[in-house]
Amino acid sequence: MWVIRYFLLLVLIVIILGFAIYNSAQRLDINFPGYQFFDVPLMVVILCAFCVGLLVSFILTIAQSIKMSGDVRNSKKMAHQLEMELAALRNRSLEDIDELEESEVKSE
Repeated sequence: MWVIRYFLLLVLIVIILGFAIYNSAQRLDINFPGYQFFDVPLMVVILCAFCVGLLVSFILTIAQSIKMSGDVRNSKKMAHQLEMELAALRNRSLEDIDELEESEVKSE
């Protein structure tokens, strides 16, 4: 499996390098509010956009991971409570269970 992953990574790097070489002559002027950048290579703009995308996806992944760890913690707590309840029910005698059923029937 790792061979396929590294092969796909190598193919991606070759494609990115080919794109960079093919578009190396193109230059852009970038205008941000309060800032202007002149004669910026296209690959720098694409690389910056890629890095911003990586950063945003990393932040979203961290947030999702934190939420999932909380869900796992709550699930483990609930499972522990249910195991304790099951153990308590297993330890009751048959007479206690009969008395409990009779008291439930009377209350209805």
